[in-house]
Amino acid sequence: MSKFTSTKPLAGIKVIELSNMITCSLAAMTLSAQGAEIIKIEPPVLGDKMRPLGTQKNGVSGFFHNCNRGKRSLAIDLKSEAGVRAVKALSSNADILLHNYRPGVMDKLGLGSHELRDLNKKLIYVAVSGFGTKGPMTNLPAFDHVIQGMAGFTDLQSSNEGSYDFIKTFICDKVTAYTVSQAATAALLARTNTGIGQHIDISMLHACLSFMWPDGMMHRTLKDEDRFEMSPGSDYFQTINYSDGGVAVAPLTNEHWEALLPMLGYPELIGTPLYESVASRMTNMKDVLEVLKSPRDDIGVDRAMEILIEADVPCSPCIKRDEIETVEQIKAIGALETYVTEAMGRLTAPTPPVLFEGKSTSQAEPSPLLGEHGKEILDEIGWKETEIEKLLESGDMVITKL
Repeated sequence: MSKFTSTKPLAGIKVIELSNMITCSLAAMTLSAQGAEIIKIEPPVLGDKMRPLGTQKNGVSGFFHNCNRGKRSLAIDLKSEAGVRAVKALSSNADILLHNYRPGVMDKLGLGSHELRDLNKKLIYVAVSGFGTKGPMTNLPAFDHVIQGMAGFTDLQSSNEGSYDFIKTFICDKVTAYTVSQAATAALLARTNTGIGQHIDISMLHACLSFMWPDGMMHRTLKDEDRFEMSPGSDYFQTINYSDGGVAVAPLTNEHWEALLPMLGYPELIGTPLYESVASRMTNMKDVLEVLKSPRDDIGVDRAMEILIEADVPCSPCIKRDEIETVEQIKAIGALETYVTEAMGRLTAPTPPVLFEGKSTSQAEPSPLLGEHGKEILDEIGWKETEIEKLLESGDMVITKL
């Protein structure tokens, strides 16, 4: 058992993860980065659906790796008697179980919350769903894009009335994942006082509505008729585009605009009614954005950055994804690390973003091959060699090695 340290606060915590795709996988990897031991239980034929998606080596994709570093994998059929028995045995000695099966599926398998928590009163059982456990859409399948639509993200991204656009990253999956990891650690804290675990339900829809609301729905929060209406914060986002690249800029104060307007080639607008206050700008964002979108002078990114930094305007250059690894600021904070694994060779991935005691940590670990650790995991719960061999022969379990 790993020893607790201030930089590994979850050392000694055992997590069972039953999931496909991002939500529970990324949540569990976040817990792993903080010291928890993760056993990932996957279907024995194809495993987690992330495994083959995108650029890959030896059957493991970069996508899968980015959500599964530092875990051990058991590939066993949950529809088999042996699979159910294995999960029960592992759960009886675990601290947290995470799954993202549709509501009712785990109960049908004999692995529901009540059953497993009867075996282990200290177990924290986290069930992640797409749309929640009530309502007409409870049993429908949900992926990131589906939740983006229902939680208002596609409308948020739209630039034209009546059109809808996706945020081009799995934002709903990842928001839910971080919500799951925070809830699990909060439940661990509660357990120190109560001595028992609990059941937690988290829906992607609810998590993402909560995430979007502070700024994306600021204009729909106050309901009284005497409210003073201003544009939502989402209307304030705009890049300044030049022939050699773009600048991300967040001008808020009058002083910011006194520097920004001449830079854009509109010095005559300084002090005019539209630009004289935050309130006037935020109630006329359509006109303000037209100026940001249309600089008269193509001064280039470097010169624009000099002017903006001198005026203390929040800004940064817009970095192409293929250039992120070369950025000095990203290097300075140690946000990425490059290392070598046996299965995937040389690769680059983020370091844990939380600096406990202000210290950087590493998660330069491999992600597991499908069922790679099956034998050792079952050995640890006392299964005999003959039982494991029978499982492998039947196809109810798979062990993959290089």
